[in-house]
Amino acid sequence: MRYRLAAIAAILVLLVLGVAATMADFHNGDKIRYVQHEDSAKLSDLSEKDRQAAQTTEIDPENFATHLPIVTIDSRGKDIPGNVYFDETGHRVTGEGGRAVTIAAEDGNPYITADVATFDDNGDANRLSDKPELACPAHVNIRGNTSRLFDKKSYKVVFVDEDDETKRDAHKFLGMRSSSEWVLHGPELDKTLMRNYLTYTLADKYMNEWVPDTRFCEVFVNGEYKGIYLAVESIRVEEGRLELTDSSGPGGSTSYVVSVDKKGETTTTINEFLHYTLRLTQYMAVEYPSKRDLNEARKRYIANDISSVEKALFSYDFDSTLWGWRATMDSSSFVDMFLLNEFVINDDFTSYSTYLYKDIRGRLTLGPCWDYNNCYDNYKDPTPPDHFYQVERGWYFMLFKDPEFTERTIGRWRELRQGVYSDENIDKFIDGTVAYLGPAVERNYKVWGYTFDPANMDTNQKLEPDDRNPANYEAAIAQLKTFMHERAKWMDENIENLRQYSHRSATKKFQG
Repeated sequence: MRYRLAAIAAILVLLVLGVAATMADFHNGDKIRYVQHEDSAKLSDLSEKDRQAAQTTEIDPENFATHLPIVTIDSRGKDIPGNVYFDETGHRVTGEGGRAVTIAAEDGNPYITADVATFDDNGDANRLSDKPELACPAHVNIRGNTSRLFDKKSYKVVFVDEDDETKRDAHKFLGMRSSSEWVLHGPELDKTLMRNYLTYTLADKYMNEWVPDTRFCEVFVNGEYKGIYLAVESIRVEEGRLELTDSSGPGGSTSYVVSVDKKGETTTTINEFLHYTLRLTQYMAVEYPSKRDLNEARKRYIANDISSVEKALFSYDFDSTLWGWRATMDSSSFVDMFLLNEFVINDDFTSYSTYLYKDIRGRLTLGPCWDYNNCYDNYKDPTPPDHFYQVERGWYFMLFKDPEFTERTIGRWRELRQGVYSDENIDKFIDGTVAYLGPAVERNYKVWGYTFDPANMDTNQKLEPDDRNPANYEAAIAQLKTFMHERAKWMDENIENLRQYSHRSATKKFQG
């Protein structure tokens, strides 16, 4: 009997080890992201001939060479739609949801069909004369909100089938997971060129939820060099991105994704509890199910479901295990998203570019994270590093009334400062990215160098006052580093002050 038990125990150990190995393989293959500046070919990895060609500032298409991937867009002789429409008085025209009205294509569509190609040998210098890694038709348009006004445009790219332009076709894009829809973010306001890359890559190291993947590249549009861009996975419900149960149940029940972003009502907005009680200034819009699949029953279900969660949070029983927020909200996501957006001082958080989702079998989750171009004191108005900005906004007004949530937040910050957000890791990451981009930065600013002079920019394209705008790339990097160190130091010294928001004297009226 004793030997039989020993044999069974040995088998169980092997099974556990096998499961652990399988989980490790899954983790390494799926969660651990390819960090471009660490894992891809660098300038120094090229042959001597290629290195000499790729380290020049040459931007003529015939002689251009780079160690970065290249993306080209050929608009087939058409203007790419999406620019902001101005009236005869020079004012932006706004439409549904308070968004700016944009100029459509000649056929009335918000996009054109263009030819998109990528060049990414990842070993030799990339040239436009090379055979493309990917060449595919795509629907392309200018994207963004305020960034539509910038000279350096950002683009949405949706790959389509050769024979049916309405059918989306999934492709790997610069080594990222296959999908049909992508964003080409053109950093203009961000003179470091790396705020989104930095934020997404570091967030992926500790968040449990999906974080968009990214790749630096150099872009040509109709044969004209447009500089350094960041290719980004868009927020979509699909395998490899935001994975939710595809299910519809009684009463319109469904998995869903919503964004806090709209100034006014549209056909996809909902008026949930925090909006009609003025805790959130903008409307929530349903992003999933898609507009095509969003019937009234589903829309009503989503509004009621979010409202029920928020009402539980803003109730006398808010900290009850059975009836309060803990039963309906994913606490880890709200802790991590608070610390991320607080650390980088994302002034748009809970007003713009803020997402929530819920799997039909899960809890309300905050995220995915999105759009950090104007963070790290890169907002139009100064954001000093010595304040808490998010602690009383939206859901956090009540979450910090709960001592358990407060203690988890404090402990999580201490943990992150020992690793992902340590001073050493921050400096190593920034310096490594600068070294990786190398001569591509100089090529970028051969085109966009005039943006360093605030006299050349209008009020939407610069920081105020003028002396906050860095005079060159080196100053921009120094500014980013200084902010991150000062902000981290201030949070180290003040994170425990969050306890004041959950002190008995501050929560008495919420506890019946």
